[in-house]
Amino acid sequence: MDELTSKKQDAERANNEPQRHPTSVALSRPPAAEVDAGTDITLKVKVFCSSGCDLRGRSINVTALDGLVVATSELAEHTEHANETAEFTFNAPDEVGEHSWTLVFPKHEAEGLIHEEGSLPITVKTIAHDTSLAVWGVPSPIVMNHPFRIHVGATCSAGCDLRGKEIEICDETGANMARGNLGDTPWDGTRALYWTEVGLTAPGREGGTSWSIRFAATELRLPHDEASARFGFETVKPPQYTVTVKVVQKDDGTPIEDAQVRLGVYFAYSDETGFARVAMPRGTYELDLLKTGYETSPRVLDVDGDITVEVEATVIPPENPDAYWLFDPTKRI
Repeated sequence: MDELTSKKQDAERANNEPQRHPTSVALSRPPAAEVDAGTDITLKVKVFCSSGCDLRGRSINVTALDGLVVATSELAEHTEHANETAEFTFNAPDEVGEHSWTLVFPKHEAEGLIHEEGSLPITVKTIAHDTSLAVWGVPSPIVMNHPFRIHVGATCSAGCDLRGKEIEICDETGANMARGNLGDTPWDGTRALYWTEVGLTAPGREGGTSWSIRFAATELRLPHDEASARFGFETVKPPQYTVTVKVVQKDDGTPIEDAQVRLGVYFAYSDETGFARVAMPRGTYELDLLKTGYETSPRVLDVDGDITVEVEATVIPPENPDAYWLFDPTKRI
């Protein structure tokens, strides 16, 4: 075979062989480095062709280490430089830990053109769901040894269903004071704050108390962190007397409504006639009045029976909102 014939055959073979275009894979939206176990992993992928080919309609596969395809998304957009999927999701494993997958653009041959396979490894860490607790409706003060009720709620960072799960109330030593089970319906206006009302009994000592709430997060399908929170209240002796306070405006004696009358930890609000009645035990107390727009001087009361006192409050003039504009910079102070 002469040299010319050999060159012709080589040219014919070259013409008959399909063209090959290398491809590469990149992330246009990387997944979060950490996600709650068993929840969605979201990403967006680009595929580049060395010749800028339009690859729309071709697929990107998310492949596990065992070769199983766990998600597929089509390339939906093409620009001069890249092909891109829309955002898509796949489910993270239920187990806590680090997990790896490979994004694969499979080799594809059509009309004498081969696009080579492209791939990119990704790694995501799955973590236990964060749980948090809320306490509200705690009365204070509470008479020693008397029953009271509080609201307790628990929620999960992924909005998991916590209905029926147990909440435990413990005292300062960790001893159990009560247990309750979260209800079936989340608190109004929340995504997944499951709650319950728990009955308790105040300790038989006077003073401040701090108890804790615990959520063990057991028997849930997905791993959850345990959670705890504290709440406090004051316990007081049983009331023996009634202190009646009449709150009036100084100078004209007009009754002042909705003023908070406070005697130590005891308090009440004045009604439309200006009267507030506070039930309390014997003792010496500082009487304070709290009402926006009014001020008064504190006084000391010795409570050794039912008493009635009158408190005069002085109106505080409101600040002039136009004071800045009334300032004349040409006048010397």
